[in-house]
Amino acid sequence: MDSDRSTPRPPVPEQRAGFVPPAAHPPVTMAGPAQPTAGSAAPSVGGRPRYFPSVVTWLRVGMGRSRLGILGALFGTWFYVPFAMIMSAVCAVVLGITGFFGGFLFSYGQAPAFVSDLPVLGAAVDAFLPASGGVLGGLVGVLLGLILGFVGGLLLFWVLAFAGDPLSGVGWALGAVVTGLLVGVVYTLYRVGFESLILRRTGARRLSRRERELLLPALQECTHRLGLANHPPILIEDDEEPSAAAYARHIVVTRGLLEEFGYEREVLAGVLCHELVHWRNGDPISAVFIRGVALPLYLVYAGVGWVTERLNHAFAVALLWLIFWPVLLTVRLVVIPAQAADLRRAEYRADQGAVLAGYRDGLRCVLEQLRGSFEVGRNGWTRAVCAVHPPNELRLEKLEDPHGHYPLTAPDPASDPADGAAAESAATPAAGVG
Repeated sequence: MDSDRSTPRPPVPEQRAGFVPPAAHPPVTMAGPAQPTAGSAAPSVGGRPRYFPSVVTWLRVGMGRSRLGILGALFGTWFYVPFAMIMSAVCAVVLGITGFFGGFLFSYGQAPAFVSDLPVLGAAVDAFLPASGGVLGGLVGVLLGLILGFVGGLLLFWVLAFAGDPLSGVGWALGAVVTGLLVGVVYTLYRVGFESLILRRTGARRLSRRERELLLPALQECTHRLGLANHPPILIEDDEEPSAAAYARHIVVTRGLLEEFGYEREVLAGVLCHELVHWRNGDPISAVFIRGVALPLYLVYAGVGWVTERLNHAFAVALLWLIFWPVLLTVRLVVIPAQAADLRRAEYRADQGAVLAGYRDGLRCVLEQLRGSFEVGRNGWTRAVCAVHPPNELRLEKLEDPHGHYPLTAPDPASDPADGAAAESAATPAAGVG
């Protein structure tokens, strides 16, 4: 490790016009970190990015990264959306049945007399009109029931709250918002403060000597090239699935990722750069805070996912879905979509970290080979969040060099990280990376 520190390091790649480095994204008014020079000291290890002047600033910026996601979590959890889902389903069934029989009875005998008197065709029309009228009435009833039931379920409690005293209704609404945000803050403090213990209790461990000799120099190099003053501790999870994840104060890599790519340094460096940008920008803080705001939904959703993963009985799984479907639908249709756009932008920003550090080829190799996100989540909730990451093909497109050639039918020029130097000279302009 000492010899690695004394070796002159490659210069930080130049940035093309219009490119905003990942270090500039958090909305903190302060100068970015100084770029490292050759032979500079190794970055220190620390859980909080030193770009942020204090823990309070770090948490505040991280928790505010996805405002739309926070609104979605507040609305879905504290404004009776699951109850509205139930009312919508009940009204759809009731109005659907009413519409079916109403349409059937209304259409019966409505054919003109000259049509009914036609041989064969008249009898067919007389039979068709009630059936079609019933189906049409049923469909209209279901549609109206879904809309009216959902809106009615959302407004029912608020109408009751505002009916007696409007001020009490305002207080109720403010109380719901404050409660949701307070629960989110407390949960964030808990997850950040006890993150090391939680990760180790759920399967992560420290690096072995051999793993440390492989990963730490790569992590320090990525930290230098990204212009960061420190990096988080890195942990290993003995899981066969190739994945990596950035947490508020740690980065976790699985053994499956190391083995999938033959312990190739450039590939691992591309992934580490990606996770360092997430960590540096406070993306894990944002994810934890939104999860905390939606804590009641999170506990149910993650619990159902945990149980279904361990049950092999289809009837038991169907029973769970039948009981908890309002919560599951609220998460899938409200909470996750509200933060999807911010999640996709965060992924593209993190990918550009590998470009900025000069590990474009390594990250492209991972995305080409896995054809799915290497951030897969640890439970049902986080897997649902990771499922809205951009498709790998679009991420590969964003990672293309403007002067490179990346045909779909031919091997990716960056698919063999061992030939990184040759690929870089063929696909990268002489002025620098990116």
